[in-house]
Amino acid sequence: MKIKGQVPKVPTQDQGIQKGKEKEIARAEDQKTASTEKPSVEQFAVKKLRDKIESEPDVNLQKVKELKEKLKKGEYKVDTEKLAGNLLKDSLLEDISDS
Repeated sequence: MKIKGQVPKVPTQDQGIQKGKEKEIARAEDQKTASTEKPSVEQFAVKKLRDKIESEPDVNLQKVKELKEKLKKGEYKVDTEKLAGNLLKDSLLEDISDS
């Protein structure tokens, strides 16, 4: 049996690496633009926002800590209906984007 439209998710570690590469590319493009032309107010605002976003951690450490505590205590319950719905939604969106 072959399952279509299901591609393994990139491990979290690899996603961090990919995000780092994307950030490097964005910075290089920013530097290239900055060196060739005078920045506009919009470009300045975008740069400030991008810098702020990049300074934020990729992982909400407080949320991770709370989930670990719930797991240790046996209090973490999975909403199976919500999980199933999200899996189906992701699968459908993936199939649509591949078309």
